[in-house]
Amino acid sequence: MLAILKELRADMRQQRTLLLQLSEAAHRHDRRFDDMERRFGEVERRISDTRAEIELMLKVELLGSLTHFETQMDERIARLEDRVSALERPHG
Repeated sequence: MLAILKELRADMRQQRTLLLQLSEAAHRHDRRFDDMERRFGEVERRISDTRAEIELMLKVELLGSLTHFETQMDERIARLEDRVSALERPHG
């Protein structure tokens, strides 16, 4: 009977040790998960900040290109108007 009690106590100590180890592992897991959530939040913030910067750069670039294109078209139209006007003038 005494041997059985000793064996039960040893099993209980072993179970208690295993439960403590399991609890510590769960806490470590929670800390890692919290750290990963924080890091993902930082990455999402950086992406958001970068997205706004890229959008602004693209808008500036596109508007610059559009303005240049409009200027070229205005110049070509003006040259064509000059040529048409020259053709319409009587040669005299």
